[in-house]
Amino acid sequence: MTQTRSSVFRRTIAPALLNGLIGLIVVAGLWITVAPPEPPGRPVQLVLGALLVLGLCLRSRFPWLAAVWTGVVTAVGWAFGMTEDPFLVTGFCLYVAAERFGTRLFPTWLVALEVLLFAWLLLVSAEGAEASIRGVILGAVIIGAAWVLGIRTQRMRYETERNARAQERLRLARDIHDVLSHTLGGIGVRAGVVAHVKSSTTDDLRSALQGIESDARDALGELHVLMLQERDETADETPPGRLVELVQELSRPAIRAGISVHIDADQGAGDLPAAQRTTAYRIIQEALTNVIRHSGAQTCRITIRTEGDHLRIIILDDGPGAALASKNGHGLTGMRERAQLLGGTFDAGRDASGYRVAVSLPGTAGRVETR
Repeated sequence: MTQTRSSVFRRTIAPALLNGLIGLIVVAGLWITVAPPEPPGRPVQLVLGALLVLGLCLRSRFPWLAAVWTGVVTAVGWAFGMTEDPFLVTGFCLYVAAERFGTRLFPTWLVALEVLLFAWLLLVSAEGAEASIRGVILGAVIIGAAWVLGIRTQRMRYETERNARAQERLRLARDIHDVLSHTLGGIGVRAGVVAHVKSSTTDDLRSALQGIESDARDALGELHVLMLQERDETADETPPGRLVELVQELSRPAIRAGISVHIDADQGAGDLPAAQRTTAYRIIQEALTNVIRHSGAQTCRITIRTEGDHLRIIILDDGPGAALASKNGHGLTGMRERAQLLGGTFDAGRDASGYRVAVSLPGTAGRVETR
């Protein structure tokens, strides 16, 4: 109940109070300071000012109604010489209307309104022609500028939302690629080994098929988790667990493919921020996929070290062919992009010990926000 009341206050009452305060400031500065003619006198001026404030209070819920309301009140005030408000309040309302409902930058009705504003106000202003002309010009500029700014804000918001959706689709596509390539790589290697070994017994075949089934089920489960995460922005991007335990799970397909995997991690790797753990998990997953599919390695060593809030990862294999992954796919590009999104560094290449992938990921302080 308390949360509901707070939400109602934040969405309805607070904007109305703020709009009312803005209206009072405009009335005090641009209405009350003008000496009204007698008659109708100060009482009518105060009534018009109150109607102006009331119309502005409707801006958040009914911006079109508020714009028409305040525009009519301001025009009447100009007609009787009771204000110098250059349709400032109307501009506030038109901005919200344009930001929510506008479609064209310069609609026909806006051009017609500008022309009528000039013609009508110049005709009804019998005294103070110079002040009237200045007020009319300023009012026309404010109304036009408010509408244009509202449309610009709307388009910027749409563009921001579109970019955010594109980034989410890219992230999802990258995660799906990592999951499928890792799993299918392991399945392909295992199936290839069984298919080419003529001495395989029935038990060997059954064991291989059971392993393939297990890998496929794991991949489907992880894809299911990814789909759920798209509906829950607060969900973590990796399966629950410590990074070392997750890496041990990732290494199972490589071990089944005959690759000896050694994991060397310090104690700091057990308690990492979600962003670091997610990025490290996906990079190691892709690196192991490349080892299985491209390297022809016998041994793969994964080193995980924490230095302050930095996480450093090295994946080293002794195979001759891992470099082909950089030419035949997007695996290395995806790993590099993941590291850079977190403000980290990525390097891959051959050294005296074999093919080496090195990643450095900063903590929260060094993160580059992209959303």
